[in-house]
Amino acid sequence: MKKTEEIHQNFEKVHASWEQELHQFTDAELTKQETPEGWTLGQVYVHLINSALYFHLKQVAACCATNENADQAKTERGEGAFSAGSVPPIRVQVPPSEQYTPKPPQSKQELFDGLARVKSAMTEALSLFDDDQGGRTAHPSMGYLNALDWYQLVEMHWRHHLWQKERILAA
Repeated sequence: MKKTEEIHQNFEKVHASWEQELHQFTDAELTKQETPEGWTLGQVYVHLINSALYFHLKQVAACCATNENADQAKTERGEGAFSAGSVPPIRVQVPPSEQYTPKPPQSKQELFDGLARVKSAMTEALSLFDDDQGGRTAHPSMGYLNALDWYQLVEMHWRHHLWQKERILAA
């Protein structure tokens, strides 16, 4: 099995778990904040959807369209994450901001629609790998990633936030 197919299958598994659980959550669970600065479960869903659609998958396309930065490398943190196949289970906290803090969803249906868009976009992105030119783009902490790395990062990122979901639900 090709690496892209394996990554896609892993993504579909984690996507299915987020989608199946969304059916079970009440509006109260989706809007409950564990701390005044913390995100709600709904905001975590929005974050996963938006980061995949508007950051990770855009980087996949950018890498496939160029050979730029092909000689650049991952940072030590990036090498560690991809060697382990997961983002370390550390809590990343940044000050709330318009740019970074996700807006709460307007409805549960908005989240279902977003999940469907990501699933479709991940499937569509598979066709880009035939044209992968070997370019790399910079990740804020992992260094330079190629198209396959960015694609895999979607699945790794969604798994990384599973512990945050459990923490919010336990609060």
